[in-house]
Amino acid sequence: MLLTISLSLVMGTVLLSNNMKHLKTVSHYFGFDFFPQEVSPPPPKALPRPIPPATFMLPLHVIEPPVVQTASTFLRTWRISGAAMCAALRNAGIETSDWAAASFNADTFECFFEQSGKREKDQLPSSIFVIVRGDATGTINNMRVKIINPETDENGQLDPAILRIFEIMLRQPQWLDFHETLNAIKNLKDIKEDGFGASIGFTREVLNPGNYNFTLSLDATSGPQKSTRNYFSGRRWLPLPDPAVEIDSAQPQSVSETPHTEAPAESQEHRH
Repeated sequence: MLLTISLSLVMGTVLLSNNMKHLKTVSHYFGFDFFPQEVSPPPPKALPRPIPPATFMLPLHVIEPPVVQTASTFLRTWRISGAAMCAALRNAGIETSDWAAASFNADTFECFFEQSGKREKDQLPSSIFVIVRGDATGTINNMRVKIINPETDENGQLDPAILRIFEIMLRQPQWLDFHETLNAIKNLKDIKEDGFGASIGFTREVLNPGNYNFTLSLDATSGPQKSTRNYFSGRRWLPLPDPAVEIDSAQPQSVSETPHTEAPAESQEHRH
């Protein structure tokens, strides 16, 4: 009995020691889960590392002011129609004719202005001839001016009334990279500027020193220029909608009115 009591005390001490670790192991071994195992919660997940803000460096040409020398290096186009060009000349006091088909060719459209002065005693007669030529769609092919014995001031500079013709012709296309031409014309000096298919020239005739010829034309010559022009051709794209038509269509109509829409034809020209 003493031995049994002693062994019981020893076994009880062993089983109950160390926070009843051995007793839990024995009970679990024989299938008696008197002490269910505690499930410890998973360790907290580490917080994601903060993502630094994205940075983007803008190229300088985006934030710098435009440079007039490179304003038209992508695509050179007439940004004004022939009829609008003739109207701009008339608004400036140069009474050009209406934009209409030429008498020698129905496919060529043009407007022109001609003025001849009276011959003075010691001065040769002066004359001015202006012509804007293009096609039936309104696209300009070239603009030409011929002045004979023009009037000048005491400094030899061209009369402002005549210079106004060249100011209109150079300002309306909005080709800002040709900025030396007008000053040369004002002083009746020969000049020729070329850039990306456009050609501007003002020259004095060799055999007739009092005659001056001005030409402004657009002719794509290089492969990249022709490819770019063909890609942006009006035959490939629908014409821009007329803002006035959109405003009218947005307004409510009465029951008696029938809205009228016209589908744009593929052959219409895209006006730049």
